[in-house]
Amino acid sequence: ARKLITHWAKAYPEERFLLAVGTSTGFELSLNSPPPRTDVIYAPLDIPLFLNEFFERYKPSLVILIEHEVWPNFMHAAEKHQVPVAIANARLSPRSGQRLKRLSFLLGKTYQKLAWVGAQSDEDKPRLEAIGIQSHCLHTVGAIKFDPSLATPSSTNFDPSSLLSTLGQGPILMALSTHSGEETIFAKSALQTPNARIVIIPRHMERRDDIVKELNDAGFNVTLRSTGQTFPIKKSTTTVLVVDSTGEMPTFTKHAAVAFIGKTLTAHGGQNPCEAIASNVPVITGPNLGNFEPLATQLRSANGISTIHNQIELAHELRRLASQQESAREQTQAALQTLEKHRHATQRHVEELAQFANQG
Repeated sequence: ARKLITHWAKAYPEERFLLAVGTSTGFELSLNSPPPRTDVIYAPLDIPLFLNEFFERYKPSLVILIEHEVWPNFMHAAEKHQVPVAIANARLSPRSGQRLKRLSFLLGKTYQKLAWVGAQSDEDKPRLEAIGIQSHCLHTVGAIKFDPSLATPSSTNFDPSSLLSTLGQGPILMALSTHSGEETIFAKSALQTPNARIVIIPRHMERRDDIVKELNDAGFNVTLRSTGQTFPIKKSTTTVLVVDSTGEMPTFTKHAAVAFIGKTLTAHGGQNPCEAIASNVPVITGPNLGNFEPLATQLRSANGISTIHNQIELAHELRRLASQQESAREQTQAALQTLEKHRHATQRHVEELAQFANQG
């Protein structure tokens, strides 16, 4: 949403935006550093009383849902208040498509109320149409989160260069959006790269205490970005920087020599590899990247990402990509070429949605 609003606000300086956020972490982050000309609120519950108050108070001219969060009462309230509803970045996996198709007798009329849907790919369109979305509302515009032409804006102005320099002068090996167990595996693997600077950005910042303990137990000093506090242990000469502050991953990622994507080794589903790719950083993942199919398969087929299955393989790939610059460059170029069909997806969304909003 931040990427879409930022680009839209730049292209249409007269527009104002309302960002409705569903989580406390997302709300705090957006409130502290909102996109341009954007007010931030909590998303209303799908209860008629709250929804009527929302539409009467804010009077939106267009509601844009991200990916696939459609609620029946919300759609009914929008129709009642004559507010068109669109979906940006729409995607539907074959499995989810089959499940929702079986429920079409309950949800079909809800999906029929959508006025515009931007599909990530042509492959998504038949599945989206099968659950009730009208064909004339479907448009293939690509995926905003895979768009290599625009990086996700950082929510802070922090420059981590000085902080990273305190770790030394070697290659910066970075783990992004890690889940439980991946931090220690990554840190031990990164040790095999000479003079490596080790940076970990966990997916859930509230795990910081557990991460510090696990890394200390594994023999690492740990410094927390949020406080600057260091947790040293005896006989250790290696410090791991844990970035436990929200919204700073984009600004850290661009400094990485190699990035490992979390939720792919000890957990399933994966996190988005495209931000690192768009920053020209070679990417390593575990085998579990199912949330990003078919893109994950396309990236692997093009040798655009390295896939590992254990700590030994991770150590080898980190060392290889950090030391063999030509191999790292070739991999990154292959990844960027794979993302090419999504280039300017953000701009296409804005152009079509803005035109639609003005017509409405």
